[in-house]
Parts: sequence; C-alpha cells; structure tokens
Amino acid sequence: MKCDPALLRLQEELAGVGTMAEGLNQRAREVLEALGRILPFDAGWLAVRDPERRRHIPLATTGAAEPLRRYFESPGADAELEHLGLNSAQRPVLASELPVPLPEICAWGEYLLPAGFGGGVAGALFSSTGRHVGFLSLLAEDPARLSLADRQMVGAVTRVIADDLDRTQEIARIARIVGTAEAGVVVTRGGDALSLPGLPDDRLLAPDSPILAAATHELSAGGPYTAFLAPVAGPDGERLLRVTALDCALPDLDHLSAAVLLSSPGDLRSLTPLDLRVLGHMVAGTTQVPALAAALHVNPRSTTEALRRAQVALDAPDLTAAATRALRTGLRIPPELSRPARTGRR
Repeated sequence: MKCDPALLRLQEELAGVGTMAEGLNQRAREVLEALGRILPFDAGWLAVRDPERRRHIPLATTGAAEPLRRYFESPGADAELEHLGLNSAQRPVLASELPVPLPEICAWGEYLLPAGFGGGVAGALFSSTGRHVGFLSLLAEDPARLSLADRQMVGAVTRVIADDLDRTQEIARIARIVGTAEAGVVVTRGGDALSLPGLPDDRLLAPDSPILAAATHELSAGGPYTAFLAPVAGPDGERLLRVTALDCALPDLDHLSAAVLLSSPGDLRSLTPLDLRVLGHMVAGTTQVPALAAALHVNPRSTTEALRRAQVALDAPDLTAAATRALRTGLRIPPELSRPARTGRR
C-alpha cells in the first residue's frame, strides 16, 4: 500500500488541503473531492465531533447524503457509533465487517438500506496529536463496490484528513500572535484543557487551576481576548506571569472555546505587586479607597500611594482612565488571583 502511486498522490493532495484551503468547510469539501477522484463511492459525509454534546456536525457532503444527515441528527447516533467501536482510534471498517447484521443497526436498518445503499466504509478521524476530530463515511449502492483495498486506502489517509480538520491547529496559528508564549492550552466549553500544538502544557493551566478559571470567566464577559498578570510561587519567591486568553469559540460547531497562554510579564512600568492588585480590583469594580484597602488588607495610606503610582505609570489623567489602561494593557492582577499559584510543568 505504501508504494501505491494513487495513494501517494492522494496523501500529497490531502496534505495540501490542510495548508492551502481556507476554512473548515472548504477543506472538508476538498477532502471529499480528492477521495472521490480515487475511491468509487456514491455518497460521502465528513463531520466534526463534539464529545461534550456527543454529536456530529457535518462539514461537507457529496452525493445523496441526506439519510446520513438525518441519522446523525437522531439522539442515539453517537451512542450507536460508540457501541460499534466506530468512535475509537482504529482502522476504518467496511459495512460488511460490522459485528452486527446491517438491518439490526439503526443507521442501516432505518436510514441507509431504505435509501438504496448496500455498502460503505466508515471510521473515526484521529489527528496526529491523538485528538478525536470527527467522522468519515463513504457509501455505495452496490455492497461490493467498496473493497478491502479501498478500506485500506481510507485507513492510510484518515490521520491526514483529521489533521486537515483539527481546529486546535487553527487555534495554535492564532495563538502565535503572542510571540512570547511559553505554555498554552485549548480550553473546552466544559472546562477541560487540551494540548495546544507547538506549546507545552503547564500545571498552572490544569482544568482546576485558578488562572484558567479567571481567564475563562473574563472571556465570558465578552470580547475577543483578555490579558492579566498572575502571581506564581516558586523556589525563589513570588514572580509574575502574563496570561493571555483568546476567544476561539464556535459553539454551533464544536466544544473548543479558547486558547490560554502563559508568557513572561513584560514591562511592568515599575508597578509593584500591590499596585497591580489595586488595579485588578479597580477593573473589577472596586474604586473607593476604604473598600480597596479592606479588600487588600492594607492601610488606606498605602492604597492611596498605590493608586498614585498606578496613575503615573499608566500616564492616566484620572483613576478611571488608569483602570481602562490597565485592562487594555493587562497590567493588573485580578482579585481572584491574589494568592500566588504553584508553578511546574506537567
């Protein structure tokens, strides 16, 4: 199979889709077109999977794929795929290889056989990073039309297809605008933290970390991004890290929500940790000196001096402007991060 000229051409063409085509839907269409030039199928379906909602969202179809659309919209579709082993990281299977007679499988008995399809090949799409990206199904009216050799060819390109459609790759490209990033994750709708291609993970970005909670909370208020500073406890005492969160949510498509990145703090403009905490509380809505002093457990005089330093450092005409500039530049420590987190790579 490795030396098959048709397979080599297909692999090369599919790899080009991932680098040249714009947008997931366009890439999915080009994937099906490339497969259609090599494989003898009558209808095709290419979808991404949202594991948190356990549903498949179509990106592209070809041929008479309406029965597949109706099946995947049914509430039990994902559970049936799980039962048949089709959501697992294994080679694609021919319809004739399924462990249950086709009429006894909901997808076939209620949707595909009545529509005139007698055979096909299908399988889950797992990327090179191991993420379950989606599902591919190719159908034929003649049960014998798609052969074992066709199934082997599909199996040889599923990883390339998954990489073409893996949105964490897109998110990683967006995240590169933060050129100083040292670690990062992709956060899901449900609060899980997935690896971000090209960057290491960090314990500070574990699903239960206060830094991740603060980042997702701030993004939930709206806006394409947010940035702030987080104190971190290390062997040499407290230090600061810059946290940048980028909204990447496409809620009608999948569960991927945001990229959260860690980097060096950058120029702090001589602001002290107390100054940065004062600015964090001001951005959060606490503006009066007595309330700020009480929240920070310092005396009012120290709070007033911190406000003055912050206003000068941010070249702000008043405290309202100082809070606005702190929000824009990320020069602040949010109130929920007053205690330094423990550091360490995972």
